[in-house]
Amino acid sequence: MQTPPPKSNCKSILTCLLVFLFFQVFTGTLDAQEWAKKMFATLEHDFGTVAKDSMQEFRFEFTNLYKEELHISAVRASCGCTIPTAEQDIVKTFEKGTILATYNTKAFAGARGATVTVTFDKPYFAEVQLQVNGFIRTDLAFSPASLAFGEFSLTDKPRMEFNVSHAGNTDWMITDVRSKNAYYEVEIIERTQLVNQVGYKMAVQLKGNIPVGYLQDDLIIVTNDVANQEIKLPVSGKVSAPVTLSPSSLLLGITSPETEINKRLILRADEPFTIESLTCDYPGVTFRTGSEAKKIHIVPVTFNAGLSPQKIQATITAKVNLNGEIILKCPLSATVE
Repeated sequence: MQTPPPKSNCKSILTCLLVFLFFQVFTGTLDAQEWAKKMFATLEHDFGTVAKDSMQEFRFEFTNLYKEELHISAVRASCGCTIPTAEQDIVKTFEKGTILATYNTKAFAGARGATVTVTFDKPYFAEVQLQVNGFIRTDLAFSPASLAFGEFSLTDKPRMEFNVSHAGNTDWMITDVRSKNAYYEVEIIERTQLVNQVGYKMAVQLKGNIPVGYLQDDLIIVTNDVANQEIKLPVSGKVSAPVTLSPSSLLLGITSPETEINKRLILRADEPFTIESLTCDYPGVTFRTGSEAKKIHIVPVTFNAGLSPQKIQATITAKVNLNGEIILKCPLSATVE
């Protein structure tokens, strides 16, 4: 007759089994989080130093890199200083989604930060943490709270006036205005000084070199305040062009190696124009264009999947000439497997 193993050995085996199962579940959870994190272009944003009551927003962009449709079941913030919104709760394969983080400068002041948690329940459960930080100054105010230009054409070059006021030291001065992009011409119209208050009336004009699409940027107001030298003023708008490109994106789906896919792009305007160049940062895309000026250009596009399985995220760039150079962009995506 076979003798049963000692109880101590049974306990050891059971303990090892439980530890193994724990690490399997724990590792699976980590893998799920990494799967979701890969979709986001960035996981953190610093609003910098901003004025009280100013409009501060940032969009965390993500791309569905997978075959299955995504569903966002919830978004939440660890602090009321940030209000998160899922602008699309369902995101299909290769489509983009955004999580809008609104920094609550009306109700809060000083150094504030929050963790925004995005919860996916389809195709698998996962949570992604996004970090938001900033510093809200109560002695500064912008009027209007942000430079919202709305929708405008490249040829409009819109101009907007705004006011900056500072309460406190009357030696406070604006020394420069900067931006990450050379889209703006800024001028100081006048500086006023009252008891314990300094005010500036300023103007910004947009140049003609802004790319077509949504504008989300900041003017950085540089001051002589050593402790808080820079303050951000948000700039937003939607730039439309006299030339349109359709479709707005080429979603080629799932294909096999060595496959060739033929599509077309349509460029359209009210006046005749020429195509100077069409390029793609994925080398397997070619175009057939003409040199004549006309109102509608129908351009054949050939996509070659290549030899190896891969996920392709690329951008098509069109440079056209209609009373000056205009740049249009079209995202391209495909999965080769």
